[in-house]
Amino acid sequence: MARITMNLDPDSPFMLERMLRLWRLGMEDEEAFASEEEFRSGLEDHDHEDLSQRYAHMIQDKPRELAQELAYQAYESTLADRALELAGKALELDPDCVDALTLQAFLTAEDVGELIPRLEHAATCGEKALGEEFFAEFMGDFWPMVEARPYMRCLKHLAEVLWNVGRRFDAVAQYENLMDLDPADHMGNGALLLGNYLAMGEVQRSWDLLEEIDDEAGAVYNWAWVLLSLLVDDQEGARQALDHALDMNPYVAPLLIGLGGEVEMDLPPTLITGSREEAHYCIQVLGQAWAGHMDAHWWLLDVLREMGLVTEDDAPMPDDPPSVN
Repeated sequence: MARITMNLDPDSPFMLERMLRLWRLGMEDEEAFASEEEFRSGLEDHDHEDLSQRYAHMIQDKPRELAQELAYQAYESTLADRALELAGKALELDPDCVDALTLQAFLTAEDVGELIPRLEHAATCGEKALGEEFFAEFMGDFWPMVEARPYMRCLKHLAEVLWNVGRRFDAVAQYENLMDLDPADHMGNGALLLGNYLAMGEVQRSWDLLEEIDDEAGAVYNWAWVLLSLLVDDQEGARQALDHALDMNPYVAPLLIGLGGEVEMDLPPTLITGSREEAHYCIQVLGQAWAGHMDAHWWLLDVLREMGLVTEDDAPMPDDPPSVN
């Protein structure tokens, strides 16, 4: 089997996942961790270069692990041709490598008509690789099982594509499945599902999900409550929700009424609560839902004027509020 050279970037979004795989392969007897946060903290006691070398050595004679590493490198590559080459090498070692199949699908599919079945194929490969017993044992606790993460990533990509082509019910089903697999929602699927529910006018489902999310500081959570209160004709509740939403992140309001400029799509992986970046993410998630309810927009504009946050001289709200979906 051909050997590969690895120069692992400690800042890679896949670095922790690599180390979790290393721990599963050969470090279980050394240490035990109660949570991923504890594991992350424990890594600080180890030399990064030593861990990288151990990881590289550990996977060299394991085709599936080696294929996964090549898939990580493909995702990390900034060159499409190089990413496709790495994904191809991964699939030579493991034809069912979900991350490689997913990335290859995005890089080579000519249209969504081809992309969707290829993502569905990748998801099916992931299901078969994990097996029925795995689903029965770890349902509701998938995230700690590092081998399940490529499958979950594939489902999330599939849900996003399905939503963007108008297959809303299919997209929602995928997000609901992901929430069943990981109710703690480490991937942020709850916010996306909430945005979809609201865009579809699913009031009861939105209400139930908001009560489950329980994220009083999050912009998506707070601005969703404002809209949902208006959808059930509770203006008093909407006003109270608005006060809290403005306290938590005031940058959302200008974006909603067309005074905040273009919605930024390229955001950092970690968002600071109350930041402008979080506000732009909020519009990415809820923009389509708010855009479907112009009465809510005009209500918001009127209240902001009453509060002195918007003046009559400000530019009027556009006919088509920001929608990024």
